[in-house]
Amino acid sequence: MTFPAGSDPANDNKDDAPKADSPESAAPKSAPCAICGKPQTRANAPFCSPRCADIDLGRWLKGSYAIPAVDDDDDEDGAPHEG
Repeated sequence: MTFPAGSDPANDNKDDAPKADSPESAAPKSAPCAICGKPQTRANAPFCSPRCADIDLGRWLKGSYAIPAVDDDDDEDGAPHEG
């Protein structure tokens, strides 16, 4: 059986796959590491290293990323409701 040029399934263009150390294997360049700003790696995205991932985890566990709560009992001006 013959195949059109460049479509031989036995070849599968294995040479065209990105190498582990090539820039193509890195995560998309649109966003830097969320902690230090270095380029992300695919294995640690959205971070550049396990160290930055651990720093972020520590911040989550300490509550650094918590959103402050607002009581519903207060008006917009901060005065309590008359009840």
